[in-house]
Amino acid sequence: MKSIITSILFLFSLSTLSQAQDKMWVFFTDKGADTECRLAHPESFLSTDAIALRETKGIAITAADLPVADEYILGLEQMGLRSHFNSRWMNAAVIELSHSEAERVLALPFVSHLKGMHKLQLTGLDEELVEIPAEELNYGRAKHQNDMINIGPLHEKGYAGKGIKIAVFDAGYSGTDTIDVFKNMIAENRVIATWDFVDNQENVYHSHSHGTQVLSTIAADLPGKMVGSAPNASFVLCRTENDNSESLAEEHNWMKAMEWVDSIGVDVIHSSLGYSTFDDAETNHTYEDLDGDKTIITRAADMAAARGIIVSTSAGNEGSGPWKYITAPCDGDSVLCTGAVDKYSSRSRFSSIGPTPDGRIKPDVVAMGTRTIVAHPSNRIYGSNGTSFSSPIIAGLVACLKQAHPDRNHMDIIQAVKLSGDQYALPDAEYGYGIPDAAFADSLLSNVKDLSKVEIAMSEKPQRGRPAKPPVAIQSNRNKKEELQASLVQKSAMVEISLANENDRIKNIEVKRGKETLSFHPEDLIIEGNKATVNTSYLLKGQYKVKVATQKASKELDFNIR
Repeated sequence: MKSIITSILFLFSLSTLSQAQDKMWVFFTDKGADTECRLAHPESFLSTDAIALRETKGIAITAADLPVADEYILGLEQMGLRSHFNSRWMNAAVIELSHSEAERVLALPFVSHLKGMHKLQLTGLDEELVEIPAEELNYGRAKHQNDMINIGPLHEKGYAGKGIKIAVFDAGYSGTDTIDVFKNMIAENRVIATWDFVDNQENVYHSHSHGTQVLSTIAADLPGKMVGSAPNASFVLCRTENDNSESLAEEHNWMKAMEWVDSIGVDVIHSSLGYSTFDDAETNHTYEDLDGDKTIITRAADMAAARGIIVSTSAGNEGSGPWKYITAPCDGDSVLCTGAVDKYSSRSRFSSIGPTPDGRIKPDVVAMGTRTIVAHPSNRIYGSNGTSFSSPIIAGLVACLKQAHPDRNHMDIIQAVKLSGDQYALPDAEYGYGIPDAAFADSLLSNVKDLSKVEIAMSEKPQRGRPAKPPVAIQSNRNKKEELQASLVQKSAMVEISLANENDRIKNIEVKRGKETLSFHPEDLIIEGNKATVNTSYLLKGQYKVKVATQKASKELDFNIR
């Protein structure tokens, strides 16, 4: 890892400040005069579980675990300055400073340097919700996203996250304490702690449904309706994001949560948050900043990993936008970063891509993020889009692996997940190492002591995309012209087509938008005799033509998606 950012970076930040106050990170030189004495009594700043976790994993308790020195905070208060948040890992405090105050603070002997803050952004695309028909199998509507990562064999062996603590950071968990998919989790008291770092209160079941949806991909436990990837795990729920504010406070909320859950002794941290560009363009990160060491959030995520915690995060939804790359803290070298694919294993167009500017593979893996099944506070189950929903599926997977292999360290588990990817030997900037296989990862952890020596034979990447439909030939009859009598009825999420003659049989259906002919999976285009239905729920707004053909004739009909 590179050395900590120097005060030279501050000179650039300072030039952008006016006399108006702005929140800044104030970094200190050390943890104070009594560092060794405080380290001798870790029970004063870490929980019993956290200390036991470090001992089990052979991870030393260091000065980085100590709270910020009281005398340094007192020194700032004597200048009339108030700390909004103290970070033990960063050895820093968040202070509201004007230009002149910043210069005075930088001159203090115990201050190392200062740095501006940035706003975190949600990485879900909640606006596109599609209700999905129920399935009869045990996983219910979540069957496909669970089957994609082959997590069934782990669940069948009894590894569904029991005893594993997962912390989730998000914008709110409306309905989590009441809706059906979480009834078992609530009844069994498996939400072991909550805290709202925005409003400074214990209640997190308000403000936003994004966290509810994210959590459901892991924790849902309603067989036949929806089951998540780690339905038996325990959870610490943190609200770190104020989605209704343009405040820059989300970054230190995230840091507060990270350090708090470490003190509790969690095994996995999942965050569907990330940042790159901001409302104030002067605070934007560049692509070059995503080298795994420059941003506060990424450094904090790597520090959590150094304490034995598996950190899972979403790649971001910038893939089709001007930024296009992954967002922090996904660039961390110890962070498990997940992109998104659709049900045909093709990259979701919005999924952010890599690599990092220093040439590392990111995202690490991918999972289902297009029409991922999530639960809503209204007690309904939907399909929704975003790497916010692919990445927690993988967080659940690593929780199950952690339960199955408690003696393997966090980096072994991450490496096993990567090795199980369906294109591990041929990684790229869109899919990383591919779609992981839970059963394969489990086998690697059971049978291979040194995962760095595993070699995966692979001659070509897996086939991705919709299965090709065999063409249907339409035979023409040049000697006889026939007018096809067909009608179209448009409903909210489908188009129904009927032929007037009950004896006619539809042979082919084509849907066009302009010059483009759309392809449909068989389950989305059903032809039965003289009738057909087309699922239009995921078509973009606009004018369409549908061409219906029999053995002898064809006809085009118009419809519109509003």
